[in-house]
Amino acid sequence: MIIIETIAAITGLVFLLALFYLFVLAVASLLPERRIRHHAPGTIFCIVIPAHNEESCIADTINAARSVEYPGSLFDIVVVADKCDDNTAGIAKKMGARVLERHEPGPAGKGFVLKWAFERLLPTCSHDAFIVIDADTWVDRSFLDVMNDCICSGEKAIQAYSQVRHPENSVFESLSFLGFALNRNLRYRGRSRLGWSANLMGTGMCFSREILERFGWPTTTLVEDVEFTMFLRLHGIRVCFADKARISVELHNSIRGTERQRLRWDLGKLEVRNRYVPLLLKASFTRGELACLDSALELLFPPFPVFFLMVLGGGALFLPVLWVSGSTGVVCLIWFFNISAIIVYTFAGLFSARAPIGVYRALLFAPFIMLWRAWILLRESFKKQRRRSW
Repeated sequence: MIIIETIAAITGLVFLLALFYLFVLAVASLLPERRIRHHAPGTIFCIVIPAHNEESCIADTINAARSVEYPGSLFDIVVVADKCDDNTAGIAKKMGARVLERHEPGPAGKGFVLKWAFERLLPTCSHDAFIVIDADTWVDRSFLDVMNDCICSGEKAIQAYSQVRHPENSVFESLSFLGFALNRNLRYRGRSRLGWSANLMGTGMCFSREILERFGWPTTTLVEDVEFTMFLRLHGIRVCFADKARISVELHNSIRGTERQRLRWDLGKLEVRNRYVPLLLKASFTRGELACLDSALELLFPPFPVFFLMVLGGGALFLPVLWVSGSTGVVCLIWFFNISAIIVYTFAGLFSARAPIGVYRALLFAPFIMLWRAWILLRESFKKQRRRSW
């Protein structure tokens, strides 16, 4: 029993430290926001929309971008149609967007497409900043105004506030809303309030021309947004979290589509972790930057559903054994605190995002979705080859 108690104590303390880290960021998210002065429209934007067979939604995305409250002469829309075998390019052209069509052989995936696109855009245009949105993203009318304020205030890399467009359509979208809330409202906002770097989220990203001319688009992994975040962090460039620049995204509501999307996120993060954690840890010690250490911890942190299962599973495994054996109450208290803390943290994310009632109902299915997500991640981890795609 001493061995079991020791293992339970060490494991419980590790989870306790991880939860303390999450709560530090959550509390920091309540700090006052740094005020950014309003500027008259002046930044010339290029809105880049990478797309692969998106004929069902590309028109709505372009319409939303066209409807922003920002002078039409100060922004252009470019659709990058990557190996499309539908009418994505035709619809975009009909709606007046500039279209770049990529057909030549080459690696698949959004990161490679953006690299290809910026290599062609930068030498031929004079835009001050470039915004990347997915083909299933709707921007709010004030989106470019907020981005203009950030760019005019000296920000070089900016991430918009992203939310699920229809959170009550399905269980998958409801739980994705929860994941967005935990990441965006508690972690990314907390980092931003502390003056650290928020994470890029793939859509709603804005970069000054200076950044792209200096670095190009250097990402090659499945999660180009996470990789570019870490790349910029190593180069001392902070990603600003633009809380008032709002976008909404349409997510997959089918099991197959959700599985493909979640695998890309989780496995891609593992790839970035193996590549960047040593570099970030080295930078945090040699340069004395807490922000680099925070970025390394972000990569080391497991997907939240997996972490939630680990905490509840640990409690379900250790508490009954410790209770029956009459073991010391300190270890039991650690585990009770861990379980309580992760539940409180989850609901804090929902409250902060003002989640609709349907999202709370979807929590009944959360244990099954968490087990499913942990299973597909474990299953794919043992595969030697993985197909790189959108």
